[in-house]
Parts: sequence; C-alpha cells; structure tokens
Amino acid sequence: MSQSNMQLSQAEKMARFHHLENTIRHCPSEIKELELQEATLNEYIDLGLDMATKAGKTNHTQLQESWLKRVYKTLFETTIDIVEPEYWRELCSEYLYQPLFALKDLYRNHPQGKHKVQMLYKELSVTARYLY
Repeated sequence: MSQSNMQLSQAEKMARFHHLENTIRHCPSEIKELELQEATLNEYIDLGLDMATKAGKTNHTQLQESWLKRVYKTLFETTIDIVEPEYWRELCSEYLYQPLFALKDLYRNHPQGKHKVQMLYKELSVTARYLY
C-alpha cells in the first residue's frame, strides 16, 4: 500500500476507495497515461485487500469476502464493458488475478469453497473466450 494511504483515516480510505473505483469503471484518459492508470489499479486493489484483511483479522469473514468480491467484480465488469477502451479492459483483466487469488485463499477452508472458486474460473474462461 502506498505510504500516503497508510496515514489516511478509515473514512478517508473509504472515500479514496470509492473515487478509485469510479475511475476504474470509467476510464478517463488515453493509453498515453498507462503508468498512472496502473498506479490507480494498484492503489485500488491495495485498499480493497487491506480492508478485507482487517475484516478477516476481526473474524468478519462475510465482510472480508464482500470486500474481495467487490474488487474482483469491479475489475471483472470493467473487462466486459465494451464502452471502455480495449487496452483498459485488457489491463483490468491482467489485474484480476490479485482479488481472484485472495478469494481462492479465503475459500480454501470454506465448505463450498471449491465450488465457488470453480465458478469464478469458469466465468473468467467463458468471458475471455468471447472477448479476446
């Protein structure tokens, strides 16, 4: 997580998370700003994973899952949004592995975890086949 995010209050982190999420869903700039866009993706994922980790440490497993699924869903839905530029959709697709692996780890000891992970992989596989 970036140094500046470590010093933010919880409310400031939430506001930043929402801002980044909106930025990801509506790519505001051209490919020439790719480095900045990758930084946005990394910061968004870091904040989401941080909030999920905090929920997990306080035994709020459903909240932890909710944070991870939210990050995953934002990236996934952006990859299939044909209104967004193709390079942005592909970049979001490349970053999907981070929340996916975090969900896979969370589901490792869950009674229906194997099924949940298989459904995520199937969704990705089917989508990738039709988009790329």
